[in-house]
Amino acid sequence: MSSLLIFGASGHGRVVADAALRAGAFTAVVASDRDPARCLGELLPGVVLYSCEAVLSGARAVHVAIGDNAAREREARAVGLDRLVPVIHPQASVSPHASLAQGCFVAAQAVVAPMARLALGVIVNHGAVVDHDVVVGCFSHLAPGATLAGGTCVGASVLVGAGARVLPGVTICDGVTLGAGAVVHRDITEPGVYVGVPARRIS
Repeated sequence: MSSLLIFGASGHGRVVADAALRAGAFTAVVASDRDPARCLGELLPGVVLYSCEAVLSGARAVHVAIGDNAAREREARAVGLDRLVPVIHPQASVSPHASLAQGCFVAAQAVVAPMARLALGVIVNHGAVVDHDVVVGCFSHLAPGATLAGGTCVGASVLVGAGARVLPGVTICDGVTLGAGAVVHRDITEPGVYVGVPARRIS
């Protein structure tokens, strides 16, 4: 085991830090942020905040805990992809037959089913479901309660909003945002923001 640096001192950082502490897979958990104003005190009790310069260069295991897809990718690449580690809450259900790349996060009550594949830096938030044979591209984010039904394919830098549903076998291209509660019943081939039931593009 090694110590873990949580990079990102926001609400999502606290969620990741809590999961890392509960998992018990690290000797210590510390945190940092590029904003010096955030690097005071503790992220959570026992998770000390340090200045970026003080800890980033020496950290061997890093998890970039930033909810925004573009910012998470930017910081992950700055930190160095080889240092990224996944964090999985012990109350998540992750099949041993699923594949999770570096830097993924799976929150409490989330499900990642057999033969699902999560690429670099994917977030599966509280209660979200990634069903069997689903593929999720790099730096995408499933918000709480989102569901990807079996055989769906989601591109890179996609945000699936809270409670949104993607029906079986549907493909979603890179750079799509699905609004909360949206239902996608057919392929999405153009980036943009999609809302409603069924989902339609609004921008």
